[in-house]
Amino acid sequence: MTTRRDLLKLATLSPLLPWCVSNATEVSPFAGKFLVTIQAIGAWDVTCFCDPKENQPGEPAITNWSVSAETQSTGTIRYAPFANNQAFFEKHGSKMLVINGVDSQTNAHGIGETVNWSGRTAAGYPSLTALYAGINAPALPVSYISFGGFSRTENLIRSTQLGWSVDAMKGLLKANTNHNDSMIDEELWSLIKTLHANDTRSLLEQSDMVAGNLRSREAYLSSMLNLDPLESFSDALPSWEELAPRGENGNLKQQAQFAVLAFNAGVSVAADLNLGGFDSHENNDVQQESLLDELTDGIDYLWEFAEETGIADRLMVIVGSDFSRTPYYNSGDGKDHWPIGSYLIMEKGVDYTNRFIDGTNELQEAVKIDPNSLTPSGFGAKILTSHVHEALREYLNLTDSSITQLFPFNNAEKFNFFG
Repeated sequence: MTTRRDLLKLATLSPLLPWCVSNATEVSPFAGKFLVTIQAIGAWDVTCFCDPKENQPGEPAITNWSVSAETQSTGTIRYAPFANNQAFFEKHGSKMLVINGVDSQTNAHGIGETVNWSGRTAAGYPSLTALYAGINAPALPVSYISFGGFSRTENLIRSTQLGWSVDAMKGLLKANTNHNDSMIDEELWSLIKTLHANDTRSLLEQSDMVAGNLRSREAYLSSMLNLDPLESFSDALPSWEELAPRGENGNLKQQAQFAVLAFNAGVSVAADLNLGGFDSHENNDVQQESLLDELTDGIDYLWEFAEETGIADRLMVIVGSDFSRTPYYNSGDGKDHWPIGSYLIMEKGVDYTNRFIDGTNELQEAVKIDPNSLTPSGFGAKILTSHVHEALREYLNLTDSSITQLFPFNNAEKFNFFG
């Protein structure tokens, strides 16, 4: 068993100890945007949400709601009179860019998740959130939080993979305490942290380390030397009684609650939230109604809690899915896979919002869009996920980073989504 004397000997002998003490500088507070993606896992039906379609003469029924109702609108945003859409779009449409007609180029779930959240169908590119956190705040303790879904980092940064357990999380964040009583005195605890930093530093001296691993370990070392924000984060975590309510299909509100608290505490800048179950091959309308209700309720909670904590003006939210559902029902009243889908991009107080990009025709087929005017044009191009990601990278000031240049897109055209 290692004793205090053993630890003191190790510290005395360690040639790296002076480096760790003299280089324990504080990480500058992050002052940029907080980036959140919300992944509707399984493929949502956008004809019942943000790309409303009414039945066409001589064609199979595309939506049951359009038998007795019409497409609704608020500002320039159009939406389906389905689920809780009216309340959601009327409340949040002013901070929303709807991009319809995005071709994911696949009907396979795994590839659909990859392409919609990294920008290309093949593996090997990070999620937008990983790229953003890796460039802007790699040294924060839990800079990139993921609750599941697509969250590849490609060694740009550590992702913090979370379920939801308040007690477990508090235990991890305050490992040196037990019911507020110190288990290890401050001198010994400080020594343990220093030795741990020494070990981490020694890993950086391996001559055969690839660049990605070097970046990750440097960021990890910096975060180990700047753990104080985790204390305030741990203190802010709610008790079980204070948790946001869990929904019938998932815990999206609780994920949002956790992410906002992490942003507010200064320990994170990006998070992936998710709600699963959208793969409605049977009883499409019943399943989608329940899930879209919960999705929009969760998004609303995210914005309300961001307002309450004072970070709403810095929040950017991207909502999407694997792809969409077919523009017709199958024999089980379900809908199968369809590659043409949508993104919602939400931000408060910016010029590009309250905009609806009509990238599909009445049969939910992708149409060509002029990249500058963002209106249908025979001389335009169909919108690909890579177009959306390239525009997001530029808007978020990621394009010129040497890290971003490791993951290029080769689009012939650029869409002016944020102009």
